[in-house]
Amino acid sequence: MKKLLGLLAVLALTVVASSCGDRGSDASGGTGGSDTTAAPSSDDGGGSGDWGDLKGVCGPNEKGGKVPGGDDSQGVTEDSITLGTVADPGFSARPGLNQEIFDAGDAFVAWCNAAGGINGKELKLNKHDAKLTDYKPALDEACGTDFAMVGGGAVQDNLWETTGKACDLIDVAGFAVTPEKAGLAGQTPSETRTVQPVPNPGDRYIVAGLKLVDEKYPDALANTGFLTADFQTLAAQYTKESQGFESQGADIVYKGVYGINGEANWTPFVTAMEKDGATLQKFIGEGANAAAFEKARQKAGYEPEVRLYETNFYDQAFIEAGGTAVDGALITSVFIPMEEASDHPATQQYLDVMDEQGGKKALLGMQSTSAWLLFATLARDCDQADDLTRDCILKGADKVTEWTGGGLHAATNPSQNDPAPCQMVMEIKDQKFTRWGPTDEDFSCPDEGVVEVEPAS
Repeated sequence: MKKLLGLLAVLALTVVASSCGDRGSDASGGTGGSDTTAAPSSDDGGGSGDWGDLKGVCGPNEKGGKVPGGDDSQGVTEDSITLGTVADPGFSARPGLNQEIFDAGDAFVAWCNAAGGINGKELKLNKHDAKLTDYKPALDEACGTDFAMVGGGAVQDNLWETTGKACDLIDVAGFAVTPEKAGLAGQTPSETRTVQPVPNPGDRYIVAGLKLVDEKYPDALANTGFLTADFQTLAAQYTKESQGFESQGADIVYKGVYGINGEANWTPFVTAMEKDGATLQKFIGEGANAAAFEKARQKAGYEPEVRLYETNFYDQAFIEAGGTAVDGALITSVFIPMEEASDHPATQQYLDVMDEQGGKKALLGMQSTSAWLLFATLARDCDQADDLTRDCILKGADKVTEWTGGGLHAATNPSQNDPAPCQMVMEIKDQKFTRWGPTDEDFSCPDEGVVEVEPAS
């Protein structure tokens, strides 16, 4: 349990670091279960039901809509669809863990219902709190009530095979952490009963952002230093990332392993990395530990040419914890930054909808919203075909070869669980996230922007 405490802010976010693609058109083709969100009044600003470049995601009943009946349509009535989402905010040691997932679910359900629901069917949301260690009872409850899981994610998702999948649930997931849930590239949603709008296959690593950095700093990779935590999941993440770096010519001259709960003194790690001549610094973990390391690095006067971080460090808390020490850090991302929302309608709509509901705005919330949008488009089409079944949702997802969440993020291929080879890079500059590159397009999409790696055991 002690090691789990320091892991909380890490596992749920590391998944987004390895999923991306270039922007393109969208294909449309006791655990908290009693906490249900009902439809708001039509005065709540649902609008037309469009989201970004997605048209008619939600709206009134226009055609179709019969209820097939049977277990494959559990939770579906003529007037409503009962759905579930899972997160870990009730964990006593870190209250509010991934609260943005529940907040995004509440906000989307309110928005969709105000627009008319899915073909007039009201969405009802059960929020299943896994509390970090209660994933099984949370999913067991969902098995008895929900049509589908949507937009969620939890640390113990390695139990999906014996919980949700075993009871024939489906999950249009906000994120998946473990290979048991995230699967491998090429696996279809029908195989895994999991749909990933932003795939994170265990045998692929995105190097598009790394290539962009290497263009400007061509000598830095030759002396790469990694810091990672003494926890199995993060050790697996190191295995994945280090293979990706080596595929681009990196020579890993230093690997430090720190305590998952942090270190009383980070100076020895700074000294060792500098002594071994690391010119590119790579930190695997979460913001609090990374900020502490950065402060020690700044104090020691050690300045690697590149300090590169994954998407989960796109978090204001990282800046608040690190102060000026984190200035200059580079962060790869699959999402359009919230700072650029004025030029990207889908991102601005996410911020507006969250502001209406008063929820937490964060990257995981954006990723959850993409999952809700994908589910809604699939459910809309199945319902209009009088086939609102889990099987129809999965078969529809098997055909979604390009998805951007209406423009929230770079395009991915959910049908094949395959991330496309595109990323962008942000820099922390004067305590703010700013675009570092590319400067002439949303994402960089180089040749061979995705590499194959051996899945960690």
